[in-house]
Amino acid sequence: MKSQLLKAAGIIGLLTLASRILGMIRDIVSAKSFGTTWQWDAFIYAFMLPNFMRRLVGEGALSSAFIPVYAEILEKKGKEEAARFGNLIFTLLFWGLTLFLLAVEVLIFFLLKWPSLPPVVRLTLELLQVLFPYLLFISLCALSMGILNCHRRFFSPSLGPVILDIVWIAAVVWISPVGGSRPEERVLWLAVCLLVSGALQLGVQIPSLLRSGFSARFVFDFLHPGLRKVGRLVLPAILGFAIVQINIFVDMTMGFWAGPGANSSLWYGNRLMQFPLGVFAIAMGTALLPTISYHTARQEMEEAKRALSFSLRSVFFIIFPATVGLMVLATPIVRLLFERGEFDAVSTARTSFTLLCYTIGLFAYSGQKLVVAGFYALQDTKTPMKVGAAALLLNLLFNFLLIHPMKEAGLALSTSISGIFNFLFLVYLFEKRIAGFNVREIVISSVRILAASLVMGGAAWYLFKVFYALASGPDSLRLLVGVFGSISISCLIYAGLCLVFRVREMQEALRWFRESRSGRRASVAERMGEEPL
Repeated sequence: MKSQLLKAAGIIGLLTLASRILGMIRDIVSAKSFGTTWQWDAFIYAFMLPNFMRRLVGEGALSSAFIPVYAEILEKKGKEEAARFGNLIFTLLFWGLTLFLLAVEVLIFFLLKWPSLPPVVRLTLELLQVLFPYLLFISLCALSMGILNCHRRFFSPSLGPVILDIVWIAAVVWISPVGGSRPEERVLWLAVCLLVSGALQLGVQIPSLLRSGFSARFVFDFLHPGLRKVGRLVLPAILGFAIVQINIFVDMTMGFWAGPGANSSLWYGNRLMQFPLGVFAIAMGTALLPTISYHTARQEMEEAKRALSFSLRSVFFIIFPATVGLMVLATPIVRLLFERGEFDAVSTARTSFTLLCYTIGLFAYSGQKLVVAGFYALQDTKTPMKVGAAALLLNLLFNFLLIHPMKEAGLALSTSISGIFNFLFLVYLFEKRIAGFNVREIVISSVRILAASLVMGGAAWYLFKVFYALASGPDSLRLLVGVFGSISISCLIYAGLCLVFRVREMQEALRWFRESRSGRRASVAERMGEEPL
């Protein structure tokens, strides 16, 4: 179980890592071209809105309700019936989104006729007019990803973000500057390019879908028993994911109240925080849901509990040191990546403080995704919805309390506070729901990991100052040496501290590494006709 889960998470994680690296490059070129201007605020808002809908309709609620049912049909009735059920959901999603998008486009058309719209509102509406059809492509991508993951195919679904980043970078560097000299024209050309990327992301998954026995065709079997089961699960899931998306939407809207550049600072800070979150936590969560769904479909509850416990401990093993590292090196990292062109020292200060406030809740965002996957695998979508509603109210309360003294950083801090509440309460309820889920084991492991991470954080800050002082040349080179030098040595310090503190995950990682090397040597020996060493 562990090796299969790690292999799946590893494939997703490697491609996600490639996407995050490309994502950093895209943010660097975007920051240089647009900085924290009001035009970039408008683009971020317009880009986030269809993505909120995507998470709600596609990879969020629908996938979370669809994957457990699809996995159950695949296990009990075979590929042919599973493919028929997948086509039924594809049909409903395609026609439902098409009608919705037509209605939205008509509404935006009439809103743009309003004579006295502020420039930022008009530009946002024009961008939405271009970007909303992206929702159709990306939602169908999310559905096909769920199908392919159930068939243990993780490579092509994980290529989507890589394609998006490549198109985005090309658009900012080469295409949008040709489209116009004004920032308003350049962001509109960028929006057109991102719409094209949505079609490419869907197209790259089609060969894998065909190899899995799935052929896209319209099916209108509204009496299918699986549809009723998904319908029962999807409404609470939609409400639960809607709460999360409303939370983000409210933060972005209140960002306009915090003044020009606030949403841009939130965007860049969130993007940096998402790097470790996407590479490790989301990758593990993506692999975990079909794995637990498979075990629960076979009534293998002990295996399901072990899979979730192992996933949480493994993710915290990476997330805790990443959190501490981002906290102590927030300003140097932001300066290194973004401070050039339109992104000045003031932008660096705002983004660094926002990043610091976001990272406080990084462990909670990571753990929440895994525990929610556990509830969904049990076909329980109501509990995450109720806890999410309470977290939304808490986030709103802290938004109003913190926005005036802390501006956009207050919005980031309130997100962290509500995220920590959400995660801890979900763990408490999951332990009560599943007898024998070993929370104590997770807590002991987390305390040891956190202790090693804190010591590593102090070393990282000291090492940065040493490397930065010793390096010569332009400031960008000194920052590069300081950041990467301190991170490299801090990783070694963290590994050594984990051995000293007897962190179980470090011991398991070393054991897995030795076994994988032994396995490779055995495989080579067998191919050569020799006995394994």
